[in-house]
Amino acid sequence: MMRRTYGFTLLEMVVVLVLMGIVTSLALPGLQKMYDSMAASLSRNELRAVLNNLALDVRAEGHTLSFSEYPAQSDRFPKAFIKRIEPLGVSLTLERPLLITPSGFCPYPALIKITKGVQQYSLTLRSPDCQVSTQ
Repeated sequence: MMRRTYGFTLLEMVVVLVLMGIVTSLALPGLQKMYDSMAASLSRNELRAVLNNLALDVRAEGHTLSFSEYPAQSDRFPKAFIKRIEPLGVSLTLERPLLITPSGFCPYPALIKITKGVQQYSLTLRSPDCQVSTQ
């Protein structure tokens, strides 16, 4: 008399594990790219928020700010701005110096080139409110 058993054989379990490994190895590079893209987007959004507050920080300190690069000229920036931008690990470069008056007014727009590691992109601060342009 044959005995009937229920369950999976060892060979079936090994085949399933191998298939799961293949699917995982195909999916991981895509997930890593998605994670890197999300991290870069979050970093850009944080930088936008910091730059949008720059004119308010200048106004709070009551001193004119004129700069063409950060962190090389970090001694010119308001302390609140430096506290928020340092953790982002970016450097800023402008073709012509940006001027922000003690009232938080920007007389002309500025193109800011941002470098973070090997990644580079640009943002524009519009005049007169010194806010990052959404274009």
